Amino acid sequence: MRYENKRWHREGSVFMMENQTVNLSNLRYLHSGVDTVKQLYNCLLRPDVLLDLQTAYDSTDQFFTIGGIDWLITRSSKASGYQFILKNLDLGFVVLLKSFYAEADLSGSHLKIEVTPQTIAQYSPDALTAEIDRIARLFCVQLVHAGVSVHIATDVKGLIIPQDFEARLVAKAKRQYKFNSISNAQLSLNETAVIYGAGQSYTFGSAGALQFCVYDKTAEAIKSDKIGFWEEVWSRVPRADFDGDFSTDAPVSEYEQGDTVHRIEARFHHSVINQFSYGTKDAEGRSIRIKNYADLVPHLTALWQYALNNFRLQHSTSYIDPIWQSLIEDVQYFCPSPDLLYKRAPKPPSESSRRNVAFWLGNQIKLYSRGRFKPEYVVSRLLHSGLDADLAHYFNVPLYGESEGLYSVLLEFVKDKMQGHILSGVAA
Repeated sequence: MRYENKRWHREGSVFMMENQTVNLSNLRYLHSGVDTVKQLYNCLLRPDVLLDLQTAYDSTDQFFTIGGIDWLITRSSKASGYQFILKNLDLGFVVLLKSFYAEADLSGSHLKIEVTPQTIAQYSPDALTAEIDRIARLFCVQLVHAGVSVHIATDVKGLIIPQDFEARLVAKAKRQYKFNSISNAQLSLNETAVIYGAGQSYTFGSAGALQFCVYDKTAEAIKSDKIGFWEEVWSRVPRADFDGDFSTDAPVSEYEQGDTVHRIEARFHHSVINQFSYGTKDAEGRSIRIKNYADLVPHLTALWQYALNNFRLQHSTSYIDPIWQSLIEDVQYFCPSPDLLYKRAPKPPSESSRRNVAFWLGNQIKLYSRGRFKPEYVVSRLLHSGLDADLAHYFNVPLYGESEGLYSVLLEFVKDKMQGHILSGVAA
């Protein structure tokens, strides 16, 4: 089924379409901001620091001090990609150190630093980026920003999740999770994936790409003992009818203790942010640069709108839901994003990747030749390998959807190579 994303005519909080009117005046935005930042680095480990850290861990000492900062040490599983985790949640930082996949004495992706919401709220984007870099220099040298991942969220009072929410949410992602119990909560900084709620809470997508969540933030904050922090944040929003007179006993804040607040959250993996860097061009036609938090901030509003379009709540096959229209039009992070065409694209192939494609293609054709497969079947399997873009680049063929150009060029190439292998005895 093909869905359109037409918008309603609106006057303030009233949305109108044909013979239908929806009033969203009870919907109040209490907070829009960055919930999690994860900064990745390519770097060279300081050998003395690594030695001291290993010594402290081997001696069963739980604590490690460097640069005047105390850290709690734990060893990580290989699933995280890093050998050591150092936490100081009082300061609001978690350091993941020493990649499992690179030698300690060689430059590699040895460092990731994660920041909590409380610490993010205390800094400007430039100041936070500088502070993350300062902590990074305690552990490594030759630092290069390798990418950044981010969770952005909007907290809403008065949101009623419709019973058919899951059915009406059009999503490209295949992974969908639905929970009805707070016992399903997973509490860790790595997975601020908070799936809670007395009602239903939803998660769509993969943590390794773009993930989208809707859940009861009040329940999560109580469970994680962060309700005091978030109530202070929400209480900064004045009531819609507040006239500025503080002398009366009337409530000033829109949020009152006991209110239910829902969170709508988009979690961008660093690989997705990198794809936006490759695919989005500035006014001069150059790819935009997003390698750290300060780079990312000007683009957050555009990324939010991208997420809402990628996971879109439909009112019908033609119109988006007015709640979604409000989220797109009324929510802004820091500043309006530049007027650019934001789109994702894979990293442009390099000469080394061309050589890798050549080796892979040659070996594949040789193996298929030994099996005496038909060239048409071989080409079909090659095009369904997920490497069609790399093959198009290798043969210098434009790739637009189901392009016949790549198929014909590849078929001619495969026929020639398979015949050569068979006649020369290589496929015997």
